[in-house]
Amino acid sequence: MRLLFEVGMEEIPARFLRDALKSMKESLAATLKDGRIEYADIKTYGTPRRLVLEVTDLAPLQKDLDTVNLGPARHVAYDENGAISKAGMGFVKSQGLKVSEIEIIKTPKGEYIGARKFVKGKETRELLPDILKNLVLGLNFPKSMRWADKKIRFARPIQWFLALLDSEVVRFSIEGMESGNKSRGHRFFGGEFEVSSADEYFAKIRENNVIVDIDERKELIRRLVQSACNKKERVLIEEELLEEVTNLVEIPYAIVGSFNADFLEVPQEVLIISMEVHQRYFPILDEAGKLLPKFIVIRNGVEDSDEVRKGNEKVLSARLADARFFYQEDLKRPLEHNVEKLKTVVFQKDLGTIYDKIVRMEKLGRFLIEKLNYETSAHEILRVIRLAKADLVSDMIGEKEFTKLQGFMGADYAKKSGEGEKVARGIEEHYYPRFAGDRLPAGIEGCVAGLADRMDTLAGCFGVGVIPSGSKDPFALRRAALGIVNLILNAGLRLSLREFASCALDVLQEGGVLKRPKEEVLREVLDFFAQRAVNVFSDAGYPRDVIASVLAVTCDDLVREREKINTLSVFVKSDDFRKFLPTLKRVENISKDFGEPARINPARFEKDVETELYTYARNLEEQAKTFAEKGEYISYFTALLQSGDVINRYFEQVMIMAENEDVRKNRLSQVKTLANLFNLVADLDKIE
Repeated sequence: MRLLFEVGMEEIPARFLRDALKSMKESLAATLKDGRIEYADIKTYGTPRRLVLEVTDLAPLQKDLDTVNLGPARHVAYDENGAISKAGMGFVKSQGLKVSEIEIIKTPKGEYIGARKFVKGKETRELLPDILKNLVLGLNFPKSMRWADKKIRFARPIQWFLALLDSEVVRFSIEGMESGNKSRGHRFFGGEFEVSSADEYFAKIRENNVIVDIDERKELIRRLVQSACNKKERVLIEEELLEEVTNLVEIPYAIVGSFNADFLEVPQEVLIISMEVHQRYFPILDEAGKLLPKFIVIRNGVEDSDEVRKGNEKVLSARLADARFFYQEDLKRPLEHNVEKLKTVVFQKDLGTIYDKIVRMEKLGRFLIEKLNYETSAHEILRVIRLAKADLVSDMIGEKEFTKLQGFMGADYAKKSGEGEKVARGIEEHYYPRFAGDRLPAGIEGCVAGLADRMDTLAGCFGVGVIPSGSKDPFALRRAALGIVNLILNAGLRLSLREFASCALDVLQEGGVLKRPKEEVLREVLDFFAQRAVNVFSDAGYPRDVIASVLAVTCDDLVREREKINTLSVFVKSDDFRKFLPTLKRVENISKDFGEPARINPARFEKDVETELYTYARNLEEQAKTFAEKGEYISYFTALLQSGDVINRYFEQVMIMAENEDVRKNRLSQVKTLANLFNLVADLDKIE
């Protein structure tokens, strides 16, 4: 059997559509599974006015239910007189049965009381009305509403239900809204129609100018906007915008509009934001990537319209006029002028204003300049930090119209104010990366400013008790920590996370805003970084067990940790390492509960192999520590692998857990010394 279900409604917000269909599909799948109703597939379709589910090869009957539920053991369920006990009666009541209906069931573990249940499967068509009704009532949206005298809450008022099982209508009602076999096409280019099958529905919905398949509609829009340009033009298609426009229309038609070329005096990024974010237009560029005074708007219709074109051109001109006004007003004063205004903008109630944050960032910037030997770039770095947030109080950003351009506008205003190229670029780049996969700073000025900015935010929020939990992360601290890790690794900075975080907490303490004990906060911040580092290294393709092995020992100098991970990733694949791994695991298992090794006394050796291992281990210790300290990890791991034969001979000939306590401790100290050598660079016991 084939089920088609459509919920028709007033236009819902574009961002609701995909999630609503996903939720409906998951909910229906779970209901069918719980109801023992088999099916082949559930497909979803949707437009702003409809949510559609199609279920194929739906079983006509529920599966029969034949179960045996075991209760207490027989001797517990009945007393010595054979009467049902309290425990036995509790089980009987829980099954909704009588005592006479309980059976004695033999199992390999003994006899138990039990209840057999057989439930004959019902016809699917009998169950579907309640299933579909509950599907609608259980659907949640980010924002819902009531309408008229209805109690039901939904994203927008429901207009109709179409529910067909093959050719039969699935009858149900929700507050007077009856299901049927009628649907509606496009609001202006379609009409109401009746169907008797799913195939007829899909044919007639298209005849009524609705493309119900979201992905098909999306690709059609992509083709339409691309074909609307000539050979010397290209359309700028942001996938996020394409998805939104797809979910705003039922059938698309591309219309090319234009605007006054005088607006091109404003940076094209501002104009593009106006078109994409505010108007949902697709900008048109020339072959060199320069914005042309043209755009494409997707009409929800089937034909061209001068009225639609002129209306959109008029609205866009008003938007661009606002942008030009803001831009011209901002250029009347140097960017430096805005810094004082930051004293009026609160960053976080316990951490003060944005200006206070800038002051702390400057101190962190000086720390980084000294640690990373960037004295020759100190002036540019500190200038970037001072001006980094100045555009937040500009008319362009402060009016909340163009918040996506923070950093970019700061860079533009800096150039117009006479700042150098490195400073201007650093102002923009200190925000990079803004999201996963985003670009990273090309210059050290933006990199250092970005590190200072993120560490101040991270240490500050942890320091006043604003810590991410679950999905709550109002200050994007996870993203800030990921940004720091990526900045350090991308630039190859030899920087101690502990020292950097400690410096940030010292600065907070000096300012009197640190509300929690420094050492406690420092531990939490470093643990937070370690979690993010695992994700970054995993995304880079390194094995999880190798990452865990290295970061279990230290997560401080990330460039050094990457070198360890990279080297160990190669070694664990070698035959020599695989042969050595059982020996390594044995060393770890024997010594894991033994404390720090005592001084080994050769006088207590009873066999030659003990002396052999002692001599070998002393030489290995000297080599291993030297290699680890110098960062010569290839040599370090190579030296470890060569110890396998002598260790194996030791285990074959020596009883570690000797009866004599002094001998036993001496031998355990030898093994523990080896374990410590194996864990200088990484906790090798974590290798799988």
